[in-house]
Amino acid sequence: MILSELFLWFFFYSILGWLYESLFCSIFGERRFINRGFLLGPYCPIYGTGAILCWIVLKNNTNIFEVFVIAAVLCSIVEYTTSYCMEKIFHARWWDYSNMPFQLHGRICLYGGIIFGSGVVIIRFLVQPNIMKFTALINESLLNGLALGLLIIIGIDTVITIGNWKGLNKHLSILHNAIYDKADGTFSKLTDQFWSIPVSSVIEKGHGLFIRVQNINVKFESNELRFFKAFPNIQILGYEEILKRLQIKEKIKKLSAKKKIED
Repeated sequence: MILSELFLWFFFYSILGWLYESLFCSIFGERRFINRGFLLGPYCPIYGTGAILCWIVLKNNTNIFEVFVIAAVLCSIVEYTTSYCMEKIFHARWWDYSNMPFQLHGRICLYGGIIFGSGVVIIRFLVQPNIMKFTALINESLLNGLALGLLIIIGIDTVITIGNWKGLNKHLSILHNAIYDKADGTFSKLTDQFWSIPVSSVIEKGHGLFIRVQNINVKFESNELRFFKAFPNIQILGYEEILKRLQIKEKIKKLSAKKKIED
């Protein structure tokens, strides 16, 4: 087993994870297609990480029950760690299982563990053996080239995504500072009277969202709004009051619904 081969397996399971997340949330959640994932591309690295970790640990284990239990625990640890780290890095809660039974801090739940454990059983005994046979037929130079190319794609995707995230936070910060900070002496404190002032929002060219509050104009680009579409229950710490008061999440849902009808 070479490193390039391992990376290709990781990428393959990241795609499968994206398919699962997108289809599940699209069918049972929002009832519309959702490009589910932090990155732009059709892959969720958390699934690739969980699958490869479980494969490395359980590749010699032939007991289905043990594979299921150990995989459920390992994947739950990966999910909890990812949730915690992403919250600390990006100051946002990307998913929350607080309303689910048998959950821990809203980061993991029993349902997820069962799904992950079952998925790894299928991977361990059915999928991975065939994937290994396939990659074994590929020339090593080609394997290295494919792995390098995919790594570059993910790297570029990550840079673009972080740039979009910073853009979203910049625009939210502009609204936040205009309302809460006494920058021009207009607002000494937040009052109910201020929130009674009409807020105009218009959709420009079917993509971004334009928000006008008093004399402040902010344009949210479509790539910035993507985070709300991919994670409908996302909580951006520090800006939840702004999002709630200006009903930005609701406006994004209406924008998506309108776009679906037009398509």
